[in-house]
Amino acid sequence: MAEDWAAIAAEVNGGLGEVGQEVTIATPAIDGAYDPMTDTVIGGSAPIVQHGSGSQKSYSARSIDGTVIQQGDVQFMLSPLKTDGSPISAPVADRDTLTKLDGPWAIKHVDTVAPAGVPVLFKLQLRRG
Repeated sequence: MAEDWAAIAAEVNGGLGEVGQEVTIATPAIDGAYDPMTDTVIGGSAPIVQHGSGSQKSYSARSIDGTVIQQGDVQFMLSPLKTDGSPISAPVADRDTLTKLDGPWAIKHVDTVAPAGVPVLFKLQLRRG
């Protein structure tokens, strides 16, 4: 019998909503390229803001190597669904920020848990910044 991964993602969302906190994931605007032939800007995008939920976990002292994982970094388990129940766009490391109760954090690394290609959890490494 095949697993219903969308239903599992909804269960994860419910669990993280109960024990976690609401967060905002922000993707900055991307500049387009100026085309002097047409005097227009081609491409680019407006900033994107998504609202989700998740739960924070500290790194063990053994995990902190001072390079990849630094003192003060935290792990964050992010739901694959927005607060409205629609799928969240996967966060991008070194571009997006996550704002939670204690302020904004830079997303340094993203691991996507996606059995059968359906995201059921995003494991984030966050750093103040």
